[in-house]
Amino acid sequence: MISSSVWPRVRTISKSLSLVFFVALLVTGAGKPEACRSPLSVLPAAAHPLPQAGDGNGVTVLENAVEYSFAQHVTFTLRATANADIEQLYLFLQAPGDRQTRSETISIHPSQTITVEHTYDVRLSPLPPFAVVDFWWQLEVAGETVTIPTETFTYQDNRFRWETLTGTSASGESIGIHWIQGQGNPVFAQTALDTARNGLDAITPILNAPISAVDVYIYDSPHNLNAAMALTGREWAAGQAHPELGVALVAIPPTEGYTTHMTRYIPHEITHLLLYRVVGATGYPFVPEWLDEGLATASELMPPVEYDLALEQARLQGTLIPLETLCTPFSPDYQTALLSYAESGSVVRFILEEYGAQGIRDLLAAYAGGASCSSGVRQALHISLNQLEAAWKTSLDPQAAHKATIREVALWLSFPLFGVLITLLMAGYTLRKP
Repeated sequence: MISSSVWPRVRTISKSLSLVFFVALLVTGAGKPEACRSPLSVLPAAAHPLPQAGDGNGVTVLENAVEYSFAQHVTFTLRATANADIEQLYLFLQAPGDRQTRSETISIHPSQTITVEHTYDVRLSPLPPFAVVDFWWQLEVAGETVTIPTETFTYQDNRFRWETLTGTSASGESIGIHWIQGQGNPVFAQTALDTARNGLDAITPILNAPISAVDVYIYDSPHNLNAAMALTGREWAAGQAHPELGVALVAIPPTEGYTTHMTRYIPHEITHLLLYRVVGATGYPFVPEWLDEGLATASELMPPVEYDLALEQARLQGTLIPLETLCTPFSPDYQTALLSYAESGSVVRFILEEYGAQGIRDLLAAYAGGASCSSGVRQALHISLNQLEAAWKTSLDPQAAHKATIREVALWLSFPLFGVLITLLMAGYTLRKP
């Protein structure tokens, strides 16, 4: 994510939130959003017979439901019957990015009919916001293990009520725009949808990303977005990207000038999301910062003029940041971060001009395979990182094209026959002059 203050993206996935900070956020009300404890999804309560166990102890699910209060708890409800006593019950959860399945052992009194409400405390073990969470139950019935089919729910920030507008990109991606009720009108939503569609249409052919749904959640303030991340155990600061969440998160107040913010932030975040899908969870940590942020910055439909000013000033003063330094997360210093974004976007545009979209795809393929910052460039572009930097710097010189033309003419003039031809042509021109 970027903001007008331009801070760096950090790949921190999750850190524990202190109890003091958590309580403070609850007391302040995180911007006083509407409090609600609404179930996101209640699964069908109709009888759901499962395949008979080996000894004929069939299980029928009467109710399998989930409701939650964001950043506080998730309540799972199960009502089931069997032909024999249900002796033990287990609940399993799997969220995107989990390397280990979460599990809960639930004590019950053996019975042929059970009704269980189990509360999972997300304050102790946070779930990623807006993630699609899989969950399933296992029952022990007369020595047999019966697994209830997996169900899912989306862990949306239900501190707020969200409105939704959907559409489709030219390449077929389903687009969902979600904004807080009362914090935007249909024009606001349509502008966001058009911006997302235009951004997708521009970046998808370059990345050759797989077609998949794209959801954009628009908070009405950085404070409420920051609180959502902090309450779920994630550090969030302007400039951080969290594509592992599977959605794009932005903070755009519905005030004058929101269109400008949309044309910058929405394509930027969508690009991070698509890049993550291209290289995968295992490949993403290997993508250098200059390429990740450079692609996102270059995709902005209305980049700020500050980028060009910072880049030109650094070029004239000889203070451009070495590309090798931009392989890692950017400096938190404002001016340095601004230049880092400007340089990265410029380098990516240079690669697109010189090598085309295939050059970008080759780079991403190299890093998805675990290449280092420098070896990825050599593997994909067949030049060193230093050579890429030198060629890019040359392209920044406004006199570079003029100088190149002079060098090319001088090369041709070095051939005697060409020199004679030029002499004859010039002589003919002189004789024809009145």
